[in-house]
Amino acid sequence: MTIKPRLLLAGGDTDPQLVRLLKRAALHDIPVHCLLTGQSGSPRLHWDIHQNRLLDDDKEVAVSAAFIRQDVFAYLKSNNAQDNSAAREWFVSVSGWLLSSPDIALCNRRFLPCGGVNKPYMLRLALSMGFNVADTYVSNDLFALAQLHEQGEWVAKPVTGGAYCTPLAAHEITGNNILSYPQIVQRRLASPELRVFRIGNAWFGFLIQAEALDYRSSSATRMQVVDVPGDLVEKLVCLSDHLGLDFAAADFKTDPHTGEWQFLEINTNPMFAGFDQVAAGALSDALLKQLGLLL
Repeated sequence: MTIKPRLLLAGGDTDPQLVRLLKRAALHDIPVHCLLTGQSGSPRLHWDIHQNRLLDDDKEVAVSAAFIRQDVFAYLKSNNAQDNSAAREWFVSVSGWLLSSPDIALCNRRFLPCGGVNKPYMLRLALSMGFNVADTYVSNDLFALAQLHEQGEWVAKPVTGGAYCTPLAAHEITGNNILSYPQIVQRRLASPELRVFRIGNAWFGFLIQAEALDYRSSSATRMQVVDVPGDLVEKLVCLSDHLGLDFAAADFKTDPHTGEWQFLEINTNPMFAGFDQVAAGALSDALLKQLGLLL
């Protein structure tokens, strides 16, 4: 009797990406082992480092593929720092076992030990690979930020991400003339926006129309499936291969003067549930194929 490949889903039980992938796996009759935390509580996990055996409620976890995300949704709901810390501990623990288990198919295996993307470095790297990048500064210098504010429309966003992009504020000059930490300040770009997913050797493009500066803040955002321009695919192959990514999403926005696509960032474990709905499950199915669970 042939044993069907089994998928491990690890992360938060309210993460729409994991919920979406679980439903698509069920649709294709793929057995799933869920190692989820959140509303349903926490698993009883025990990992023997010497034997490299992972137990979930005294039962050995035996899978051929895995998809893992650090849970951000418990913290967003509770605003309790302990939820954020717990999610990180769970992610590091389970991803450590996955990294120690080379026979388990896993997205971005080479990149996973790196942690996360350094966004300013990524902009420099994109420039070196021929992408268009809008004028950008990383700064906490209030005098320099005030000069930029007077020169036109600029936006600000955290160096580490995790918050919406906002218009650059007119900061009041303080005693030491600096902010407590730097921020990314970039010349304001225009709608539409383009998101490009790479899943293995497959590419998926989505055109995003929104009145809001950051489309994630708007319920009126419109998305449609589009072909990815060939020149962007060529550059994104170089960038994602350089980073060791076989699953990623790159974001672009329009230069209002030239109409050209400007590189914003690349995400190494992007949210995809909303895009997957627009694409009738194509992203989830491509992920399952990349993990060796679908032909």
